[in-house]
Amino acid sequence: MIAFVLSGGGNRGALQVGAMQVLFEHGIVPEMLVGTSAGAINAAFVAANPCREQLDRLAELWRQVTKDDVYPGGRLTMLWRLVTGRESLFPNENFYRFLADHLSAGVLRFADITAARLYIVATCLDTGALRLFGEDPEDSVLDAVMASTALPPFHPPWHYGGERYIDGGAVADLPLRVAVEKGAREIYALHATGESRPAQALRNLIAIANQAISALLQQQLAHDLEEAARHPGVRLHHIQLPAPPGLTFWDFSHSAELIEIGRRTVEEYLRGAQVQQVAVRERIASLLTRYTIEPLSRGRALVKDAIARVEQALRERGGP
Repeated sequence: MIAFVLSGGGNRGALQVGAMQVLFEHGIVPEMLVGTSAGAINAAFVAANPCREQLDRLAELWRQVTKDDVYPGGRLTMLWRLVTGRESLFPNENFYRFLADHLSAGVLRFADITAARLYIVATCLDTGALRLFGEDPEDSVLDAVMASTALPPFHPPWHYGGERYIDGGAVADLPLRVAVEKGAREIYALHATGESRPAQALRNLIAIANQAISALLQQQLAHDLEEAARHPGVRLHHIQLPAPPGLTFWDFSHSAELIEIGRRTVEEYLRGAQVQQVAVRERIASLLTRYTIEPLSRGRALVKDAIARVEQALRERGGP
């Protein structure tokens, strides 16, 4: 079973769209999608109708989204909400309406998605446990996406089923283990990454918070990659999709550029994989030649020599 595992990444989620376009063009189509945060949006959209046309619609959606759809207001909004004791720096009503308007029509519950298996990761705020949406077919897809994208301190926790949820990246930014546990045998992990900023560039609260979160996620990722690589029968393609330097988290004006970067990155990855496969095939062919044809030739020579020796011995004894 082929699975696409889509990481979080905020506005960098556009990278995954270009990456998936290229995979589809090469005939690599997922039977399962697992997403966290921005990856949850992409996974939900593609799972509803896994085809190239749907990816083109998703690309257009990313080109249309603006800062006000996700983070309405500005610094004064953040300051006001901070001093008045709100749950987050930005309200999430605009984002909810945007998703409700653009998620595939007719897809309300996970049971409505039949073309591919979909799992969305969120974090239970009260317990810290991973909440896997999609195990219950009655789960709401829109609520799952809102829960998975509720990144503190930017968006408030999402309330669903009597629980409060925050961004799935808190427990699994690249949810590889979910795909493995659900039976994936070939995993394309599309990991949206950002630039590593030097310490002297971390001069404000948000930059420092982002760097701290990134450090925690890197440790988590290293563990998950090691576990997935160790799992027998699982082939893992970990494809890092780098965003350009200087991209701020609220800037959605570069989605078209990010889609193209995602495309180029995966095209290069697949070319490298093909070269590696050719090298492996040539090595196997060389080994087969070495350990089959050459021994057979030597074996024939030994048999021929043995026959000649027997004939010589018979002649010396006066045999026929």
